[in-house]
Amino acid sequence: MDTFDATDLADIHNHLVPEVDDGARTVAESIHHLRLLAADGVTRLAVSPHLDARLIHDPGAAHQRLARLEAGFRQLCEACAPLDDVPALVFGQEILVPDPETARRLFAEPRFGIAGTRYALVEFGFDLGEDPTGVVREVRAAGRRPIVAHPERYRRDGGPVPIEEIRRWKEEGALLQVNAGSLLGAYGEGVEALGWRILAEGLADLVATDHHANARPISPAAAGRAIAARGGGEQARLLLVENPGRILADRETLPVSPRRSLAAA
Repeated sequence: MDTFDATDLADIHNHLVPEVDDGARTVAESIHHLRLLAADGVTRLAVSPHLDARLIHDPGAAHQRLARLEAGFRQLCEACAPLDDVPALVFGQEILVPDPETARRLFAEPRFGIAGTRYALVEFGFDLGEDPTGVVREVRAAGRRPIVAHPERYRRDGGPVPIEEIRRWKEEGALLQVNAGSLLGAYGEGVEALGWRILAEGLADLVATDHHANARPISPAAAGRAIAARGGGEQARLLLVENPGRILADRETLPVSPRRSLAAA
């Protein structure tokens, strides 16, 4: 069994900005969970409150939503400023982009995405539309690098999304972010199995928490240990430390090699 050193972890998917979505409800709740993540080894964290890209079709609405998220982020940063036991914070969003035209219009504007980087965390909606691959193409055409949130959790025609479709997103230039909770069984056996298969085939680029404060706390260190327990200690380091850290530094990510043992129960 490999080992995993849970230090210097980075997270790019969580809902810890208070009072803006279905995550943290108060600043105190946010800080409590930021401290837990720091104790779990997280040193850098991009917040990712929900932003519905379809608001771009209503003049001014997307920017109003972005301004609300930015205000919540500033409030959180002010509360964290005197603390030395929370991760360093970066502003970002988890952006719902269900169709290519919405992607084209939203990403014509540079303010959306992980601040200071070319990267943007996107989700398609759990029941997939006709052309998520087209969404990836449009984000790429805008000069951005899409990170597809939790590919293992999507549904196609009422069933799990086929691995072949997930593979196409990667082939079109998306990065794939598996949820730590998926690997730990938080969303059911089917999602868990697909999450591990994505890792086993070398399709995953990073693992993130999708932490929802009191509603759904997640330990990234536990996910790293679970990967290492299946012989993937080096994969765990790339997925939880190296690649998310590179994203926050606006650097190219490193490939994560396939490892068949990761799919074994």
